Amino acid sequence: MPRPQRSFTRGDPTLRKRLHPKRAGIHVLTLVLVVLSLWMMASFVGQIMTGAQLEQRRAALIAENARLEATNRALLDQVEYAESPAYAEQIAREQLGLAAEGDTVVLPTFEDRPVSEATPTPVALPAPTPQLNWRAWVQALTAEDMP
Repeated sequence: MPRPQRSFTRGDPTLRKRLHPKRAGIHVLTLVLVVLSLWMMASFVGQIMTGAQLEQRRAALIAENARLEATNRALLDQVEYAESPAYAEQIAREQLGLAAEGDTVVLPTFEDRPVSEATPTPVALPAPTPQLNWRAWVQALTAEDMP
């Protein structure tokens, strides 16, 4: 018994024209173009993501650069002050105890207090009455006063 042919190819002439073996090159070309388009789209998305990451990194580096410049300015100000005569005078006054010409130096004097010979006598504290260990436990657990 012969095998029946499918009816979708017999009744539809346009489908038969599309699947004709002479048009196989067009099908391959279409497939190559679709694959190439998908590859280019994926590459474009990757480039966009890389660009966004680079922009975030750039913003972070700009902020870091601003912070370092502020720190550098503060350090330069400290170096400038440390090299100034005002700083040398401050160190001479505070750490070396020197005074400038025309300054009035005031040195405080303290009275010598005599050391008292009387030492207080220690007072003996009353010794606690010894209690048996088991009574302390019973008292702690029952909160009763035992004789």
